[in-house]
Amino acid sequence: MPRKPKEEKHIGVYERDKGSNVWWIRYTNEQGRRVAFRVGTHSAAVHVYQQRTAAIRLGVLLPGSPRRGVKFSELVADAIKFSEKHHRASKDFKQRVNLALDEFGDRVAESITTRELQDWIDEMAEEREWTGGTQNRFKSSLSTVFREGMRANKVTVNPARLIRRSKESLGRVRFLSYDEEAKLRKAIAATVPGRIKDEGESAFAQLDIALHTGMRKSEQFSSTWEQVDLERGFIYLSMTKNSTDRFVTLNSAAVEVLRRLQERHKEIGLPKDSTLFHSKREGLIRNPRKWFATALEQAGIEGVTWHTLRHTFASRLVMAGVDLKTVQELMGHKTIAMTARYAHLAPTHKLQALETLVRPGSISVQSGYKLATNAKKATRTSKLNSLQFIESK
Repeated sequence: MPRKPKEEKHIGVYERDKGSNVWWIRYTNEQGRRVAFRVGTHSAAVHVYQQRTAAIRLGVLLPGSPRRGVKFSELVADAIKFSEKHHRASKDFKQRVNLALDEFGDRVAESITTRELQDWIDEMAEEREWTGGTQNRFKSSLSTVFREGMRANKVTVNPARLIRRSKESLGRVRFLSYDEEAKLRKAIAATVPGRIKDEGESAFAQLDIALHTGMRKSEQFSSTWEQVDLERGFIYLSMTKNSTDRFVTLNSAAVEVLRRLQERHKEIGLPKDSTLFHSKREGLIRNPRKWFATALEQAGIEGVTWHTLRHTFASRLVMAGVDLKTVQELMGHKTIAMTARYAHLAPTHKLQALETLVRPGSISVQSGYKLATNAKKATRTSKLNSLQFIESK
């Protein structure tokens, strides 16, 4: 059997997994950044490495598609325009891709590899202590950048698609107890001077709508009266965090609160396209942060944000025995996995479900065991009697 020829070592050509016979190349490109990608056989890797380094030394680009000249910064600009048009959370998207722009902005988009994107996310996660959820949102944003570039025929690949998803911890769900809600309402009524007292009715209304609808803060404070139908009891959200529309069902308490606000807005003379909440001091309210933080401090409640009210809405539904599928629809969750974090709050409801297996007059486990034992004894006795009857014949 002929011996396998020994492969010569070349700088920049390496086998990442020893014995795999899959060879990679690594070099520094025109922008001074290190590039690494898989080629295949050893001879092909050597050939490609020599081509790339020779072109860099000569200061010319390798012949190829003009798409290779499109920079990452151009893809980001296009993706931001897309996000502003189609995503409600475009501000968060813009912040994420701009952070990536600082690292990859001047790079030719198709020279960016999955490994580089993964390493960057890992480094940022360690440096800034990102959670698994934050890492996944960055992965999603980067993928959107390249995906829109592919749709515009500016790039042919999406390296962000292969970035590993990080494990997300559901964590502890923080929600307001009824005692904490009572303390919060007392603090809203008592806090002075002025800031909350002048808009006290509106502050209570904001709190009530959050607790009775479970809307996200961005949804609640951007909704206008044109989206509200009090006769049929719903608010129509044309664009949500999930980039879809949905109807928010209003119970009797929410309808009553909105009727009072609507009458007040008519008295003031606000137009129909105005948002739902208004104060004499600040006009239309788009963020409850000021009065809410003051009231929480006054009430001595810690670990609570406005989003906690959304958790409270879902938690109370589950604890009241509402099934998770219904809660998912009321919350506007894209998948039921998001709703499942509240499942542990309904032990009584789970027990009731298990009790449906027990039929009236059914036997207990112990009596069932005794009955089965007696049946076996009866069978053995019957067989013995039959044998004795045959022998007597």
